[in-house]
This record gives sequence, structure tokens and C-alpha cells, in this order.
Amino acid sequence: MKTNSLKRLCVLLGCASMLLAASSGWAQLHEKREAKLAESAQPKNVKGGVTFQVSMPYDKAYDDALNYLKRQSYTIDSADKETGQIITAMDITGKHSQTGTRVQITCIKDNDAQTSIRVAVTEQKRKKLLQTEPWSDPKVNDEASSKTANDLKAALHL
Repeated sequence: MKTNSLKRLCVLLGCASMLLAASSGWAQLHEKREAKLAESAQPKNVKGGVTFQVSMPYDKAYDDALNYLKRQSYTIDSADKETGQIITAMDITGKHSQTGTRVQITCIKDNDAQTSIRVAVTEQKRKKLLQTEPWSDPKVNDEASSKTANDLKAALHL
């Protein structure tokens, strides 16, 4: 009788350890999936967009571009005057088929009195059904980039 109890205990312990291993493996998969989702939402450098020049010093152009985005109610995800980059937080639209849009502005010092400004409005897509898929790679929306660049150019020349 004792050997049967011992066998049952061993079987139960074996099942318990398998369940722990499975739940640990599931947790690792879940963590990897969450990390992949978070990474896909991070801003990435893209080629393209609209570039124009303004007759103003780099510091003023950068500050004015940053303030323009704030006045337009964009949430700033990151801004670095040293690199000249301003990136807004992703604006997400849609329920099951989602589109994430963000604005990336780069200021480039041409000389003491002139600055080039590059505007790229990017879009990323994903499905959010039973489980959320990662965001696609960002693609430049040329029409939105042109409109934003024209609006910014008008605001900088006031």
C-alpha cells in the first residue's frame, strides 16, 4: 500500500513540475510577444518626407517647430535639440484595423542664418482582433507630409 501512495505522489509531483515548466514557458512566450509589440511601436527613421529651408538660425527654427507641434495638440514622444529630431507620439485610429500616425521633424543647420527642415508623417498598421499584432514598418504618407510641411512653413514665416 505504501508503494502505491509513493507512486501516486511521484506522479503528482511529476505533473506539478510539468505544469510549472509549461506555465513558465508560456510566461516567457508572453513576455517575448509583449516586447515585440512594444518594439514595433517605437519610432524608426524613415527616408522621404518633405524638406524645405527657412531663413532663421537653427536654434530658433528647432524651438519654433517644437512649439508649432505643441500648439497643434501633438504629444511629443521625444525631442533632442542636439540631433535636431522631434518625434510625436503615435496617434491611433480604428478599432480592429488600426492605423498609427506620427510626425517626425528633423532640423539641419545649413549655416548661421539658414536651416533645412525635413517633415515626414509616417503611418503604421496593425490588426487588433483576438490578439494584437505588431505594428507594420512605418511608411511615409506623402500627402500628409506635404500638408504638415506647408502648415509648419507658414507658421515659421509669421
